[in-house]
Amino acid sequence: MKGVFSWLWTLLLYGSVAAQSPAAKTIIDQQQGWVGIMTNGRFSEKWSLWNDYHYVPGAFGVVRTGLSYRILPEMTLTGGYAQLWLSAPAEAGLPRAERRPWGQLVVNHKVSPRLFMANRIRYDMRYRQSLEQGSPAAGFDFNHRLRFLVSMRWPLKGYEIRGGTPFFNLSNEILVNFGEQILTNHFDQNRLWATLGWQLGNLTLQSGYMLRYVQMAGPMQYQRNHTLLLWLTWNFDFRKQAQPDLLYRQP
Repeated sequence: MKGVFSWLWTLLLYGSVAAQSPAAKTIIDQQQGWVGIMTNGRFSEKWSLWNDYHYVPGAFGVVRTGLSYRILPEMTLTGGYAQLWLSAPAEAGLPRAERRPWGQLVVNHKVSPRLFMANRIRYDMRYRQSLEQGSPAAGFDFNHRLRFLVSMRWPLKGYEIRGGTPFFNLSNEILVNFGEQILTNHFDQNRLWATLGWQLGNLTLQSGYMLRYVQMAGPMQYQRNHTLLLWLTWNFDFRKQAQPDLLYRQP
């Protein structure tokens, strides 16, 4: 357990350090909004269908799907495909396409009577449309990306997060690039966010703030995005004897 907490606080401190970058770096501050809808449809004891949709104006849009297999009650493996639309430096809107096969392993567990933790490792296989003088061009660039997430939740009343329960969430995710085409920006971004949530039956509503610190293509160039969040999660159970499935999900 001591090792788990060390990992958590290492990630959280990394996000804080990233936000306090040296003055030698060029950092652009921006304000954003992020709307997301996540769904999970469980059709057997082990299998379920993952779908989510996200939109950040001026930054990206995502449509993602996947098939999930529950290895253990608290451990789920998912693989699937995502289609993205990204901003391009010389163009307005989101004209740059990305094709992204992906996979992840999520472990949810209870750390204490009132503290819930989710650990996730996600792999993104990124085929991003090439750029020429800042505009989308023919062909696609390719690289790999690993993402490491730690998420903590506390119910604000009682000891369980059930229907009608408000809760507080604190999460941090580090995203790292690798591959032959990655020369300077092995660090992709860090996402640190805090939300207030409400568990309403099979619907979860979250709203809060994210500090999204992103390395740009140029060396020593970064964006610090101050982002307001609104996320909805629906869990559906299509089995004859449906049971509550409150397995926690993050984008």
